[in-house]
Amino acid sequence: MPVRGPVPVNLTTRQAAEVLKVGPMTIRVYEDGSRTGDRISAILLELPAGVSGPPMHWHRFHDELFFVVKGTCRFVTPDAEVDATAGDLMTVPPGAIHTFKNASKTEACEVYMTATPGHYVDYFRMLSKAGTEGKMLSKEEIEHLMALFGTFPPDIESEP
Repeated sequence: MPVRGPVPVNLTTRQAAEVLKVGPMTIRVYEDGSRTGDRISAILLELPAGVSGPPMHWHRFHDELFFVVKGTCRFVTPDAEVDATAGDLMTVPPGAIHTFKNASKTEACEVYMTATPGHYVDYFRMLSKAGTEGKMLSKEEIEHLMALFGTFPPDIESEP
């Protein structure tokens, strides 16, 4: 039988969101899974003009949804580049090779992202911590961190 109330709802304001810096990108963590039984996380990615996101990759276990709030975000796959503008939603299921970047050289873009499970936010926390400690991670170190969260470069097979 499903759990029935009283179950609290939660509000996280922009001012109360945890703020992470990953390179030139700002990430606002609104939900890290701690209030959803780790089912989902919710973050806001703020990409300055001309900034690229992560290297091309795919996820073994989690779905991502990207809702463009401001500007234009270019989603890149092996097959195409797709520009999404404010109000558009990109769905990225497990196994889909992708990356993203700000398509504009002059305007910032903001993208609201959800990921399942919620603890995927810890990947961004680890990257941010390395940056704030002044560490420059090698490609191998980044790929190791990615693998801890079921995320791999395109040349890694999707099935064992």
